Amino acid sequence: MIIKKLLLFLFILINFFSYSQEIEGDWYGEMVLGARTAKLILSIGDDLEKLTITEKNPFTFELDSFYYYENEVVFYLNRINSKFVGKLDREFIKGEWTQNGMVFPLVFSRDENSVAEELKRPQTPIPPFDYYTEELTIENQNSSISLSGTLTLPAKDEKQYPVVVLISGSGPQDRDSEMLGHKSFAVITDHLAKQGIGTFRYDERGVGKSTGKYVGSDLNDFYNDVDAIVNQLLERKEVKILGLFGHSEGGIIAPLYASENKKKIDFVIMMGAPGVPIPELMHKQRRNQYEIAGMGEEAILANREMFDKIDVAVLNSTSQEEKVTAIKEITKEKYTKDGLSEMEVNSVTNQILVFVDRPWYNSFIVIEPQDYLRKIKCPVLAMGGGKDIQLDSESNLRGISEALNSKRFYKVDNTIVTFGSLNHLMQPAVTGNVAEYAKIETTIDRGVLFTISEWIKELK
Repeated sequence: MIIKKLLLFLFILINFFSYSQEIEGDWYGEMVLGARTAKLILSIGDDLEKLTITEKNPFTFELDSFYYYENEVVFYLNRINSKFVGKLDREFIKGEWTQNGMVFPLVFSRDENSVAEELKRPQTPIPPFDYYTEELTIENQNSSISLSGTLTLPAKDEKQYPVVVLISGSGPQDRDSEMLGHKSFAVITDHLAKQGIGTFRYDERGVGKSTGKYVGSDLNDFYNDVDAIVNQLLERKEVKILGLFGHSEGGIIAPLYASENKKKIDFVIMMGAPGVPIPELMHKQRRNQYEIAGMGEEAILANREMFDKIDVAVLNSTSQEEKVTAIKEITKEKYTKDGLSEMEVNSVTNQILVFVDRPWYNSFIVIEPQDYLRKIKCPVLAMGGGKDIQLDSESNLRGISEALNSKRFYKVDNTIVTFGSLNHLMQPAVTGNVAEYAKIETTIDRGVLFTISEWIKELK
């Protein structure tokens, strides 16, 4: 009997050890948080578990508690009011991250490059392709960097084709604009090539095969990258007409560039793009997230007042030190009043600083879309999703339409389209919440794809 008990104990111990071995090490994940994608590294060791959030300034947190048994993985980060609950499934940990009442799907992978391997993405094009592709390296001499991208044409022949430069949204993006396994620019490129339209998509500076640094760059830098691309593409004999396609933040750069380079750009496509002043847009975005989390009206207005003060500090500070000090004072006053501890105040303040304490935010917060939209002379197609909670389609499309139609001396045929059931990524959605992005198999709605291709083909 003693021997049987000992063998049973050893069996349990061996199984426990094997579970520990299969869970130990680094796990990689990514999660959509508002307008950005956060990269995560979950490190599991013998006696220490920690989570690193690798954004501008990487933050590493020791987990307050960690639980692993029978393939179930649970951990808590009390300092940012977060928890994760998931299951180990071969080389993946699949589950949900909950923070301040909001739930986000989250998949960790052993392989940093295959985080979304298990997610079904039926629209992702698979080679071989029946159209022509060419790798291009474009030199941005003003910034001393090289941009790597793919020129795609319906065929390699003597014909000329409409060509569209695809400009991605906020955050470092590769040429496919890949997020959560969705390769939206690859899908758009594939569709347009089959409809007789060419594209150029590129790794943003500091991403993929492009040189330079993304961190520390602002909208002016991204604008200059587009300028280098446009100038080189205009030298290609295959280009009949050249247009710019911008999604989200790219929907700022595309029309802005067209407004200042009227002889170079023949058309503009804006998808989920701003049409109202950026502070107004950001307030609406935060309100949507707060309401989803169940926050009351008084608390929402208090947060708006805080961010108004932060924006003033960002724009009016004469030095980095002055700006950071002012923001810390603003957040300390707000969150201490809310009853947070000093450690909690510091944690929340650091999360805010990651977003607002960078050159990009300074260039972003001053954007007034009306200023450049009024100056555009080429045709514009603007599209929005009716369930977009990151960028309210109703107010932004209205702003775009009013600006485009305010021209007194020239009129252009512009098209404004709302897809009522689509989200910010132009996926068919139930609520539009960012938590749905990874769960939806469709990368981009076919109606959107054909709206783009048919509109381009009708241009004269």
